[in-house]
Amino acid sequence: MFVEVDSNSNTDKSFNMIFRDISPAREIYCIKYPVNGEEQPVQIIGWDADSNRPCPAYACKVEESGDGVALLIYGGSGGVRMKLLEDEIKWNPASPSQWGDTHLVYPADCFTVYKDEL
Repeated sequence: MFVEVDSNSNTDKSFNMIFRDISPAREIYCIKYPVNGEEQPVQIIGWDADSNRPCPAYACKVEESGDGVALLIYGGSGGVRMKLLEDEIKWNPASPSQWGDTHLVYPADCFTVYKDEL
């Protein structure tokens, strides 16, 4: 699995790396993320840099060198975008209550809610 994200409206960071995926990817809906120093459930989507629009975000287990198995969370060409679970505001990179990143790597047993579990 190759993850490549260039700086865009969602995140000012760039990232590219090859991961060895060891499970099928599943579309993800919610994770716990540190917000103001406290783990909180957040909605997560992918971001397409070309269309500047939301797209699905996925998670799959990967081999993490030296750390064993981890959960890779990735989105579109623009990375992933998050907001608090109860936030009903439309996805928008200009929203101060939302934030983006290139990808996330979490412990394999972290809190996740997948779309097929809703």
